[in-house]
Amino acid sequence: MSSAAQKNVRVFLGLGSNLNREHNIVCGVRALESEFRQVSLSPIYESEAFGFEGPAFFNLVAEVQTQASLSSIQSICKAIELEYGRVESDSKYSSRTLDIDILLYGDLVQAKTAQEPALPRADVLTRAYVLKPLADLIPFAHYPHSDKTFQQLWREFQHTDIGHQQPIQRLAMSWSQLLAAID
Repeated sequence: MSSAAQKNVRVFLGLGSNLNREHNIVCGVRALESEFRQVSLSPIYESEAFGFEGPAFFNLVAEVQTQASLSSIQSICKAIELEYGRVESDSKYSSRTLDIDILLYGDLVQAKTAQEPALPRADVLTRAYVLKPLADLIPFAHYPHSDKTFQQLWREFQHTDIGHQQPIQRLAMSWSQLLAAID
């Protein structure tokens, strides 16, 4: 007999692009769909570049259900980024062909290590382009080890000074329209 079956983990990934963004966002989502069996997507939002001058970004959140380890997911995301033109040596605050960040890995809470990211990612609570798509995708789920839902966190964030400084706009284009625009 084999050991107990591994349980699927809900992992949330933030995707962003401000260079050839329609093409790169669609390609990034397609690449995730080829790696993971179950992928759910938030609406896409447009936001100004944060921390530098540059073209506006498209951002969304993808939920994947997987048994893959955190380090495996990190490797998959890095490989997809590189495939679509990400330059590893670029500064943190610069334009991106494709950026994929691990936002949440189940309820895991950890500090950054040499091999793994801090979780939940700090951007979840400090960036509108991350929190709003999460609130759309999983409004009633709770932030790890908290009694607050993502919907509650978004409502509170909107009334903060930092929330007022980060306008975002939901993309009016549907996925099918976006796919048609790049095909």
